[in-house]
Order: sequence, then structure tokens, then C-alpha cells
Amino acid sequence: MKKLLLVLLTIGLIACLLVGCSGVTPPPDGEEGEGEGEEEVARVVLVELFNADGCAECAVVEPILEEIAADPEYNRDKMVFVEEASWGAYSAPTSDRCKWYFPSDEDRGTPNILFNGFNTPHIHGVTTSIVIKSNINLELGKEAKIKISAQRNTDATPTTVSGTVTNISSSDLSNLVVTLMTYKDRGEQGFRYSVTNILTEDIGSLTSSGTYAFSLTVDDPYWVANGLHGAVLVQETATSNKEVLQVLYVE
Repeated sequence: MKKLLLVLLTIGLIACLLVGCSGVTPPPDGEEGEGEGEEEVARVVLVELFNADGCAECAVVEPILEEIAADPEYNRDKMVFVEEASWGAYSAPTSDRCKWYFPSDEDRGTPNILFNGFNTPHIHGVTTSIVIKSNINLELGKEAKIKISAQRNTDATPTTVSGTVTNISSSDLSNLVVTLMTYKDRGEQGFRYSVTNILTEDIGSLTSSGTYAFSLTVDDPYWVANGLHGAVLVQETATSNKEVLQVLYVE
């Protein structure tokens, strides 16, 4: 009998070693462990080109940026590209933003390319695809602090884009604004991602895990028929970086 018990005990020990005897009960079917199933929010880069009609250097960099914007590697889940006229044709909605970025007239020469505001050093003048992609990738590699959800209500006039902004970082954020840019292809070289309207709503401070609901209404008529696109962005306004913390493309 003792030999039989010893054999059974040995078999039991071997079975424990093979299947594990941790004593930890797995979660029931359909339930996930701690930290699993959480949505991962990726950082998206807003690339702003400040240009002008008749700018010779703009004519060099614009096709490069437009080619990158059309590259599946840099789709709108990673990058949103807009063109903003600093002066001249189509500058009515964008010249004030240019002045906000560049208070000195001497700095407003075109082209100027910004990556999430001044979070990565901007590029002035002629550059290459390699340099632009390097700056974009640098921003893509940074951790997202903000999550944006948004939807457009109708295709009538006016159109309202509403949604929420959530602070997904571990720190409180302050001096925030949420901005809606509309843009479209104007059918001219240099104005194929041309901003048509800019609306801003003040958020102020947002605690960690805090959420802010916004609603922005534009008078641009018939969104789909007129080929409009939208970008909702959250930007920090009080520092020299004027960092765009997140941007979301709106169809």
C-alpha cells in the first residue's frame, strides 16, 4: 500500500510540473486581466505649411509634402497635412494664425513647415523629403497625451463637428484650446490642402483622465459636395512650443 501511495504521489508531482500548480485562477471566459483590452492611442502629427501665391521656394516643397500626404505610410491616422496662406490669395482665415506663430514680420517668409506647432523645430525654405519625414517620425515616436473623438452632424449648412477631448496622460494639462480646421483642394498648385476656415474653443485646464465636450459650427456649405475635409486639434497655447498635442481627421 505504501508503495502504491508513493507511486500516486510521484505521478501527482509530475503532473503539477507539466501543467503548472501556481494556484492562480485564470479570469473567466470573456474577461481580460488587468491592463488588457485598453485602447492604445497613437500620436498623430499635424504638418502645417505656410505658403503664399507666387512663392518660388513653396513651389519646390509643396509637391514633396503633397506626395508624403498621399503616401499610405503617412495616412491620416498618422499625419494630417494642411496648407495655410500667409498672405495674398486665400489668406483670410489663416494669416492671423501665421502672425500668432511668427510675431515678427522677418520670420514670416515662406515656406515655413511646422510639425505639431514648434514641438519639433520648424523648417524654413527649401528642404528634402528625407528631412521632412525625419521630423514627422520624430513626432510619431512621442507618447500621446490627448485622445480626441469627433463626428460631423450633417452635410447641410451650417455643419457642426462635436466630440470630446480626454487627457490620457498622468499629468494635468493647462492652457489648452480645441480647434477645427476645414480644408479643401482649390484646384491650384500649392492650394490642394488649403485651409478654408479656422474655429477655436477654449478648454483651459484638463486634469489627468479629465474629459471636455466641444461643439464647433462652420458655415462652409455642403461638406461632401464641396470636397471639404476637417482636422480637429488640441493645442497648448502658453509656451513657446505651442505644441499640438493631438489631431484627428474628420471626413
